[in-house]
Amino acid sequence: MAQKKQEKDILLVRDEKTGEIGVVAGLNGDGTPKLTDADAKHTQSFLHFDRHGDMLDNFFTNFYRQCTDPTRFGFYRVAAEQAEQLVGVMKDLLKNPEANRDLLAAHKVDTSAYAEQTRAEAQTETIQKYTDNMEQTTKQEAPQETAAESPKRSYQPIDESKIDWAELESKWGVRREGLEQTGDLKRMLNYGKSDLVCISPALGGERFETEARLSFKSGEDGRISLVPHFIRQEPDLTHEYKGHKFSEEDIRNLQTTGNLGRKVELLDKETGDLVPSYVSLDRKTRELTDIAANKVCIRDKIAETPLTKTEQDLLRTGAPLRGKEITLADGRKFRATLQVNVEQRGVEFVPRSRRQEQTEANRQERGVREGNSRTDDGDWKLRANRLNWQTDDGKIKPIAKWKNVEFTDKQREDYRAGKAIKLENVLDRKGQPATMYLKFNPEKGRPYLHRRNPDAAQAVAPSNESRTQVAVNSQGRSNEATKKVKEPLTKGQTAPKENQEPRPRHKAGIKM
Repeated sequence: MAQKKQEKDILLVRDEKTGEIGVVAGLNGDGTPKLTDADAKHTQSFLHFDRHGDMLDNFFTNFYRQCTDPTRFGFYRVAAEQAEQLVGVMKDLLKNPEANRDLLAAHKVDTSAYAEQTRAEAQTETIQKYTDNMEQTTKQEAPQETAAESPKRSYQPIDESKIDWAELESKWGVRREGLEQTGDLKRMLNYGKSDLVCISPALGGERFETEARLSFKSGEDGRISLVPHFIRQEPDLTHEYKGHKFSEEDIRNLQTTGNLGRKVELLDKETGDLVPSYVSLDRKTRELTDIAANKVCIRDKIAETPLTKTEQDLLRTGAPLRGKEITLADGRKFRATLQVNVEQRGVEFVPRSRRQEQTEANRQERGVREGNSRTDDGDWKLRANRLNWQTDDGKIKPIAKWKNVEFTDKQREDYRAGKAIKLENVLDRKGQPATMYLKFNPEKGRPYLHRRNPDAAQAVAPSNESRTQVAVNSQGRSNEATKKVKEPLTKGQTAPKENQEPRPRHKAGIKM
């Protein structure tokens, strides 16, 4: 047990745009990494990630959801117990990551899975919006009350006028403007929780920064108070939760899917009644949450896909509905596992845990060896992505253009055959036309742009006229000839134009 506590990592970050190097200390309000100086003497302020926990997954998930340009940051993992010895060395290596690529490879964090997950979630965002007003829908679908009964009350969000924002800022360091900008305020006023946010509670006259999800609670006096939901390393599932003792299967379900998988009776401490409820594990804070079953609405349709009565009844028991084919409004299809989730107050698409992904990877590897490779229908995110670029039998779908650059017949054939095709006048990140290569990546299930020909026997530039342009405009690099260039390079340009003013030299930053 003592050994596991020591198995922690820290993250070093390099801003590829500015060259700034630091150690992760959290996330800023705009989703960018909050950095502390990469110096061994600051180890106490480094954010530590349990190698056996989900905190690293939560960090990258939130980073990709909130940061507008996540590709500009490169992350490198270092064992916390070796931080004092390695932080200085890593900082020197990261001053020139391209030249030290081999030495940094063992520490480089592959974030492509989080990028794919974020894109897949964006594709289904329109579907998940149906849960935003679930409480209102539940009230509307409830039976009409008679005149003899108490008058029917329509759904009302939390009254913001009863919130003392000055007190919340003083006590927790929480400001209304910050919550409103991220959309968290709307969720909280509708009885939901915010995403993970950085708060600075005051304890003993001093403030400290930490991450938590936030919600509002109404007191007996009608005032609205703030409830922080702090991140837990691991929930204790061996003790009773509101009078319910979790079985081994219950614990296994909560750890793998985040949902209990069945309805259970929980003790209402105020009334003493046993209430049929659903239980879920907050995937971001590891906090146990529950909701009364009569407050959950199971609809007869998900996106454009109807649910049969049998499927609805199965979901009402809390069990997962696996391998359900979902059709989006634009006609795209994918398979997903559906299940009741407390936070959604309804049905969610169950995300795959790291353990499930590893199990599936092992299963597929065995299937290949046995000549019977299979794909889990629950892997809906990868399948949704592949359906855009591949046919059902795994072949590459033909495309006629990329970023408004039309293909020739030869280029179409070569692309479908899995070859790299050379494209002229593809716009780089600064909007300047460049020569680049496009090739389908079978591992990622989608095409990727390359500035060098990936099919070439030797690494060569995509073309002499775009080599410098792509490096400066799209990758933020510079050399002696280009460090004084103020405007984006154009095709064929490798140095400042005669009439081009040199850009001002910055005092801070690393010289490449």
